[in-house]
Amino acid sequence: MPVRRPVLPRRLAAATVFGLLLSTGAAGAAESPGREASAAQGVTTEPTVECRLPAGQGDKSGRQTITVRITPAEVAPGGTVHVEVDLGPSPATSPLALDDAPFTAGIEFALSGGADGTVTVFGRQAPVDVPLAPERIQVPSYEGDFMMPPDARGPVRLTPTRTLTVTHVLDRDFETPCAVRSGADAIGTVDVKGEPRPAATLTAADRSAVPGAVIGLSGMRWTPGSAPRALLCGQDGTGCSPAKFARTALEVAPDGRLSGTVTLAGRDVVPAGDHQLRIFDGAREATAPLGIRDGQPAPDDPSPDPSRPADSFPGGTGGPGSSGGDAPTVDDPSSPASEHADRTPPPEHGSGGAQGRQHLATYITPGPLAMTQAGDAVDFGSLDLGQQSTATGALNTVTVSDGRGRNIGWSLTATLTNLTNDNGGTIPAGSVTWSPSCTAQTGSVGRPIAGTPGPLGAQASSLCTMGHHMRTPMTGGKFKADATLSLTLPGFVPPGEYSATLQLTLL
Repeated sequence: MPVRRPVLPRRLAAATVFGLLLSTGAAGAAESPGREASAAQGVTTEPTVECRLPAGQGDKSGRQTITVRITPAEVAPGGTVHVEVDLGPSPATSPLALDDAPFTAGIEFALSGGADGTVTVFGRQAPVDVPLAPERIQVPSYEGDFMMPPDARGPVRLTPTRTLTVTHVLDRDFETPCAVRSGADAIGTVDVKGEPRPAATLTAADRSAVPGAVIGLSGMRWTPGSAPRALLCGQDGTGCSPAKFARTALEVAPDGRLSGTVTLAGRDVVPAGDHQLRIFDGAREATAPLGIRDGQPAPDDPSPDPSRPADSFPGGTGGPGSSGGDAPTVDDPSSPASEHADRTPPPEHGSGGAQGRQHLATYITPGPLAMTQAGDAVDFGSLDLGQQSTATGALNTVTVSDGRGRNIGWSLTATLTNLTNDNGGTIPAGSVTWSPSCTAQTGSVGRPIAGTPGPLGAQASSLCTMGHHMRTPMTGGKFKADATLSLTLPGFVPPGEYSATLQLTLL
């Protein structure tokens, strides 16, 4: 009997722009104990959380084991509290396996009792191995500090309300926030006693900015020599994240003066609206309001001086109506320009002549990184057992569109499951090999690199990549990716109709 129509349907990773899933989130470790307190082990709670996966891949819910240890047991208002965090494995999985991916994890607590509001703790960035599905992602233990509010008094309880991981891949940060929906217990109490110490101050040079803008910051009474961290939070102080800033350049002088700048990330990361800019140096914390509006950062060139006539040139030289200062004009016989100057006299009053100027301008806004495919199935046709052992096909053309206007590149990869049939037959994924090719369409900037020919399988194989280009300020445009496919039967297999899933991931 013939082996009929092995079919390889391709399924794009959820949200075709990106397919990487990096989550701290939703858990459900089966071995998780109930809530228990121990000075050595901390306190464990197991709430139900809802995680928003990166790049529009959807949401996942489940139980999350959270173990926290808080020290010291007593602190003054405005004092520093140290937090150690252990999270259970996440049921979420990744379509790509990554080695030593830079990971930053954080947790948010609601305060109750002797204080209200929220505090957020982030650990240091650490490399994490992200396993391939179906294996769960395990966030390593981390620790950090927060400042007890200066107006806190008496016992203050902390209850987890949110976790966040930020994963840095291909010069971009991917966030996975997980909100606690139910079942969270308080994981500790800190007794706040004593006199508050003087609070640090924070002043932002701008109270409103656009994504990508550079914002100057200053303040007093900060910790000398510290390395302040910037977070952008919601207006109510929740949902804080360091990924909303593309760059932080802050320092504290020996006299406690804070200075420097923070640079907002792009509009695809920073939403418009009212926000709270929060700075924490490990001991001191302060906030400043910041409104984010739609738009693009102002160009580096200075804006026209409104006091200058509309028909004058910057610097006041060379244009009609310019004062010119000490610079020579075309009417000056000593000026070299006078040799070639137009000596036509200006029109007299009543002659009907006139001149005018209009300034034309536009903003070019960045677009997304996205992909489309010409089809969603590859048919190898039929093979007759004992007579044919190979079949060929072609990947449906994939078109990558990069409108971000940045020089950070991208990567298009694929994974393949085993081919199986309803009778239990299996053809290993490695029986399918490919030979990729990719080209840039006319007008595109950058030269894509095709992946290496070879077998497909559970490990991601490169179809096409675009790297950082040293000679161009950006890469972008449209790029076509193709591949020839070959299926080789591994000896004798049971007859039947076989199928598999080829999943493409664009990062």
